[in-house]
Amino acid sequence: MAKIDETKEYIGFLKAIFITMIVVDTSLIAWVFKNFDTELLFKLYIVNGLIFLISFAIAFLFITILKEIKKLKDL
Repeated sequence: MAKIDETKEYIGFLKAIFITMIVVDTSLIAWVFKNFDTELLFKLYIVNGLIFLISFAIAFLFITILKEIKKLKDL
C-alpha cells in the first residue's frame, strides 16, 4: 500500500474515534443537565470528570488529525 493511502486510512480511523467521542461527550453533558437536581453530588463530579477527560481527548485527536492532514501535503 502506498504511504499516502496508509495515511488516509489512519486519518479515517482517527475521524471515526473522534466522532464517537463527540457523541459520548454530548450524551454525558445531556445526562448532567437532565439529572442535575436528582443525582448525588459525587456521581455528578465523576461524570463531570469524565466529560473533562473526554473533551481533552477530543482536542488531542483534533490536533493529531490536523497534523496527519498536513503530512499529506508532503507526500
